Amino acid sequence: MPGAGGQDGAGPAGTPGRGDGGGDQDEPLAWYGDSAYGTGDLRGAIADAGHRAVIKPKPLQAPVKGGFTIDDFAVDEQAGTVTCPAGNTVPLSRTRVATFGVLCRDCPLRSFCTTCKTGRKLVLHPRDGLLRAARADWAATGLRKDYTAWRPNVERAIAQVATFRGRRLKLRYRGVIKNHAWLKRRTAAVNLRNLIGKDLTRRGGAWVLAT
Repeated sequence: MPGAGGQDGAGPAGTPGRGDGGGDQDEPLAWYGDSAYGTGDLRGAIADAGHRAVIKPKPLQAPVKGGFTIDDFAVDEQAGTVTCPAGNTVPLSRTRVATFGVLCRDCPLRSFCTTCKTGRKLVLHPRDGLLRAARADWAATGLRKDYTAWRPNVERAIAQVATFRGRRLKLRYRGVIKNHAWLKRRTAAVNLRNLIGKDLTRRGGAWVLAT
């Protein structure tokens, strides 16, 4: 999934991408992936490591077609409260559940919010803020433009690393360490093959590309 310094790399369960900086492995990386990788846990791990997630958010499902989604509810993490579109505020429980219950009974917006007899209930992910930010960025096209521009390159790199003559490669070893080393060697070989295809030559004591 990540890439560093312009080199294609691959994580154990990810796809290749591109780095934001130079060849320094300590520089922030851009992690590219489709919505299957858009979980709050993975986004949190990427953010905690100081990297950037360029991952398509999972689409939200409203309980009522065309009705309110979780993003229509305002969350105040400091106060530990959640406010619904009708302006009702409830506390967020220790397990991050917001229960509106009887507040929904006579709410004029109920038909746009829930069909549940006991009212609307939200379960918030511990990384709810990251998920909301990703959806907002995607809707504003910033994240989407970056994703669309680079995703084809990611898919092509995946195919080059994970297949040989049209057939899916299988792991050769038992254990993460040996397979990781094999993956690094294969990635380096694929990069070298691509560079040779671009007429990589040595000139004046340095490697240069003809194109």
